[in-house]
Amino acid sequence: MNIAVAKTESREIARPLHVLVPLIKDDIKHGDEAGMEFYIAAGEKLTEAREGSFSDQPANKFWEWATRNFGRSKNILIDYMKMSQARDTKSFKKIKSISGFRRSLGQTARESGRVFRPYQQPVDDIVTRAQVNAARLANEDLNRAEEREAQRKLALQLIDIGYKALASKLHPDKGGSRDAMARLNTVRDRLKANA
Repeated sequence: MNIAVAKTESREIARPLHVLVPLIKDDIKHGDEAGMEFYIAAGEKLTEAREGSFSDQPANKFWEWATRNFGRSKNILIDYMKMSQARDTKSFKKIKSISGFRRSLGQTARESGRVFRPYQQPVDDIVTRAQVNAARLANEDLNRAEEREAQRKLALQLIDIGYKALASKLHPDKGGSRDAMARLNTVRDRLKANA
């Protein structure tokens, strides 16, 4: 007895857009901070979104959705997707920037949407480093603000503890005087105002 086994085509099911959008945004944000591998991951998810949710729609629907959701031009998003497809090639491993990727494809400046100038790559590198540093400093400023707030709360607690300890000695009912207690209240109020 012969049993025929039917071959079925296995196909991965794409994640829904509401799952992909925050993942892609996160990859782009990390790409801005850390580099190419996150742009590649964003490109993979963009490809997944296009093939999973926009395969039966005109291409312009996908690009409208992508540019609206991620705040990047169509050309940049195309670069992310192309990089995700080319990442396993030998020549790709040496590429350090999107403009380097475009040059590796042999794109002219007009094809990439920019006029090529020989000094542009070093300028782009400086701008990228400045953006990364600005993001890092913004994060550090937030950490500094959090630290200042923690120190302020600690200072207020220290003032309260010291006030209670001294009030137990300087209060008129505990053997102190009204003048000493008034002086202690004034000092506490000044310290709290400056904390």
